[in-house]
Amino acid sequence: MKLVKSLLLGSVAGLAAVAGAQAADLPAKKAAAVEYVRVCSTYGAGFFYIPGTETCLRVGGRVRAELRYVEPETRDQDAIGFRARGRIQLDARTATAYGLLRTFVRFEITRDTGVYGAFVNTPNVDQAFIQFGGLTAGRALSFFDNGDLPTGHFGTLRFSDAP
Repeated sequence: MKLVKSLLLGSVAGLAAVAGAQAADLPAKKAAAVEYVRVCSTYGAGFFYIPGTETCLRVGGRVRAELRYVEPETRDQDAIGFRARGRIQLDARTATAYGLLRTFVRFEITRDTGVYGAFVNTPNVDQAFIQFGGLTAGRALSFFDNGDLPTGHFGTLRFSDAP
């Protein structure tokens, strides 16, 4: 038994020594230069330069999920519902000789099941606009809007067609 044990340990030690010697003999290769992403602090936190340009980009988003239970009146009614909403937004800004050029896009998708609705997917382009020299063109919320407030509740004010 001692002979088998010493043979196994000796074999493992020999293999480790040979592998280490071969790894030390490998030539060192020079890595190619890579243009890394640079942080753009001009427009606030989260922006970075798009490589090869002077355009700053911020990518953001969020995911929200909720579950609702409603006491059913009959056995065939849905008692539980699930809603999930995902949002992704892109904000690109470039300084030009005539002022700031900004493009903004926000996409949303909502999935409802059960008491919220019968398996409904609602994709939506919530906002998409271009700003240049103080002018805004596209679908944008005004300063009086709050797209995160639910509609139909007393006291909620809306001044656009945002759902």
